[in-house]
Amino acid sequence: MNTADTPSWREESAGLQAPHLLLMRETLPADNAEDGATAGLLLLWLGDDALKLVNERLAEHGLSENKLQVLMLFLLQEKGCFGDDTPTPSSIANYCGITRASATGLLDWLEKRGLIARTPHPTDRRSLQLKLTDQARTVLGDALPGFWRSCSALTDALDAQEKSQLLTLLAKMWNATQAR
Repeated sequence: MNTADTPSWREESAGLQAPHLLLMRETLPADNAEDGATAGLLLLWLGDDALKLVNERLAEHGLSENKLQVLMLFLLQEKGCFGDDTPTPSSIANYCGITRASATGLLDWLEKRGLIARTPHPTDRRSLQLKLTDQARTVLGDALPGFWRSCSALTDALDAQEKSQLLTLLAKMWNATQAR
């Protein structure tokens, strides 16, 4: 939807990108396309900005996006989306793309605030099970509508066709990163 009166993304972001583009031109490997590296850089910046906006919305509920993702994982497990498997620190780390130590830290934080409970495993006395508390379900019920509004707001600058195209492209990129 680029018209003569509407500056292109290159013009709009040229000032911000200029120093990075100079550095890119000096250090970009010969077998890399500049457009690909520029698009990747913009995606990284957009991801940072998107996370900041979402975390600002979630702060009113005392959560961050990572903490919400963990709580959502438990809620999805309760709904039977993952069979009978209870989330473990390792599975949470894999799901969220963080280290096991970070996952354990998130779980400790959630437990201290009464959002998850550790209970003895019914068949393996060496293990503990992690479960959502009623308080967590209340927090999720309050936080999720705003979270989804924040996710939707990230694409407010796009029309319906552009959103559809973006969704197709992002799905393609996400699938490629998951295959690595």
